[in-house]
Amino acid sequence: MYPAGPFEDWLPNTSDPVKAQLRSRLIYILNSRSEILPAASSAQKSLAQLLSSNESSVEECRQIIELDPALVSRIFRVVNSAAFGGKATTISEAILHLGFKRIRELVFSSTVFAQFSTLQTPPGWDLFWLRNLFVARLTEKLSSAYFSTDGSEYLAGLLHDVGWLFLATHFREEFDWIITCNQAFTDAEKEVLPFGHADIAAAISARSLLPLRTVNAIAHHHILVAAIPEELIVPGESARFLSVILAVCDKIADGCQMDLLGRSAPTLEQLNQSPEVRWLNRFGKGSDLQSLVAEELPQVQAIFSAFFTETR
Repeated sequence: MYPAGPFEDWLPNTSDPVKAQLRSRLIYILNSRSEILPAASSAQKSLAQLLSSNESSVEECRQIIELDPALVSRIFRVVNSAAFGGKATTISEAILHLGFKRIRELVFSSTVFAQFSTLQTPPGWDLFWLRNLFVARLTEKLSSAYFSTDGSEYLAGLLHDVGWLFLATHFREEFDWIITCNQAFTDAEKEVLPFGHADIAAAISARSLLPLRTVNAIAHHHILVAAIPEELIVPGESARFLSVILAVCDKIADGCQMDLLGRSAPTLEQLNQSPEVRWLNRFGKGSDLQSLVAEELPQVQAIFSAFFTETR
């Protein structure tokens, strides 16, 4: 019998013996992996804690960052890129230019990329991490228009689609069928699996002890806003509110030609009139989507380059 953990509650039960075996297999795989957070590196864990504290100093952060030469190199590549316009020659200057929030995001991203580096990225999915970085930044920025953010919103965007990598690596036959059949991918997942990619991502997040709101938002980011009971949605407190923001940011990425499944995607103009965006606007005017993309995409591309492009 495979070992179980608290994260398994995010993986739907099934009476189908074939699907039940797939579920048990996934639980075994997740139990054999380390958590995403706390960070794999004790130095990165300490740094993440410092960056989340209002009492931390630039000097304290600099001392820990400099223990990780790879992170130092990437921070310099980001801060001195055209998108960020810095001229930092020291880590302290880089921290001051980028700010604690952006440095924290780079630390989180570095940890997540390291944890998933052994998983297969499907052929033709070269944009996978660029897309997730983009959704993460959009989720953080759009959320800040409605409530004070704490970094968990960024993690929700960064992790929301990692279930696809688990499917491509450990359930390749089912993955290939899902992405090549003529059905909507959510329907295709249900036909051959007891869980979907969002369920896997939620289980991974729960396995890593991420905040419950983050796990819940990831699990439900494909649920239509019309299907969410009104009483479950409270800005800043509700996982379902964050799930709506995550769904919007997911569609923004598709509208920017980052769709990975070959689906037709709404334009930004069409998305501005979507039920999700119109619903969000009931709680206050969020960011203009065109302006949001124009601001965030160049910076995300610079971050992606720092992590995934070899220095020449």
